[in-house]
Amino acid sequence: MRIRDLALTLALAGAGIGSAVAGQQAAAPPPPGPGLDLIKERCGFCHSTAQVTSVRKTPAAWAATVQSMIDRGAELEPEEQKVMTDYLAANLAGGDASAPAKN
Repeated sequence: MRIRDLALTLALAGAGIGSAVAGQQAAAPPPPGPGLDLIKERCGFCHSTAQVTSVRKTPAAWAATVQSMIDRGAELEPEEQKVMTDYLAANLAGGDASAPAKN
């Protein structure tokens, strides 16, 4: 009786894992544009594009992150900084506005 209970538990756990994986969908690729081009050109030295575009932040958090990257040596002109920050805020927004920015 005990082996049957174990087998049933394992079967149910496996079904739960399978349905959780089946329910996951790959995130849509970010839309093309000058902001994405800048991300590929300027952030690619340290980060993959997927690493950048898999994150969701508030517009303020994106602005803080981009500024932090500039402070660490990313080379962006002020207009490029605006283009990148606007792109990230428009296309990769999310998160809690009260949460601290993560870099």
